[in-house]
Amino acid sequence: MRDVVTGFYVDVLERLMAAGTVSVSDSVLVVCGGPLDERVMRKIGFTDYTITNLDNGMANHRQDAENLAYEDGSFDVVIVHAGLHHCYSPHRALLEMYRVCRKCAVAFEARDNLAMRVAVRLGLTMDYEITSTVDGRGGVADTGVPNFIYRWTEREVLKTIVSFDPSRVPNIKFFHDLRIPVARFTASGNRWLRAVGLLIEPLSRLIAATAPSQCNEFAFAIAKDGGKQPWIPKEPA
Repeated sequence: MRDVVTGFYVDVLERLMAAGTVSVSDSVLVVCGGPLDERVMRKIGFTDYTITNLDNGMANHRQDAENLAYEDGSFDVVIVHAGLHHCYSPHRALLEMYRVCRKCAVAFEARDNLAMRVAVRLGLTMDYEITSTVDGRGGVADTGVPNFIYRWTEREVLKTIVSFDPSRVPNIKFFHDLRIPVARFTASGNRWLRAVGLLIEPLSRLIAATAPSQCNEFAFAIAKDGGKQPWIPKEPA
């Protein structure tokens, strides 16, 4: 059975491996990471990976995603899973990932769409992760202040990257999936919501294929293999 928590994470990485964008032999950096990332790295088969976050217990692997201490191109692949929206500037963190990667940066975040905005209005999800803070941690930059849940669109990802690296032809792959929070619907005590969730869940893959822009799971892989823009002078042979 597909793991509802890591399923999309694993699926996207496996699809990138099948396309030749990512390899198990790559050196991998995970930012804003934790035990879930460790599980996925092992499941995929990566052996050369470094998981970092702002936790003081990370020792030598304590890194601020918005100000990574690594040189340009230090890792083949840089990954973040549901971590950019915990940063003061999600865009800055994404560009740090892009700077530090040699081949590809991969991000898993929420997508901004009409369905999500309706879900917020209905109280099915939230704009600020009020429940994420525990004992003065877990919010923005791992502080006790609940973070705003920054949601992305494809166009925004593209504009962010081409602004930072205008000399390179962008090569960005987007992935979508729909995960119905049946457990949350059940906990709400609303029978109608639970019934709708149970009805839609088996059709989630079909909905994701036919209406990807309305999905709640979103990922993007930014590869650096697009070559130079035509107006950039070619290097001498």
